[in-house]
Amino acid sequence: MSNKTLTDEIKEFQKHKKKLIPAIIAVGILGLFLPIIPGVALLFLGFFLLFPRQGENLFNKIRRTIKI
Repeated sequence: MSNKTLTDEIKEFQKHKKKLIPAIIAVGILGLFLPIIPGVALLFLGFFLLFPRQGENLFNKIRRTIKI
């Protein structure tokens, strides 16, 4: 177990997030053509990481539409 606090882990993730987003989006696009990879889910994940506020608004709109 690591002795890092949650705040430290979040800060570390924020530093590495920008490197992770292009890879997630690229695999998402690849997943649109390959049935094994969940392309749309990875594209949404990349969008949510890239634009957190707009992603949250979109997520809430989808939840209201399908009434979860």
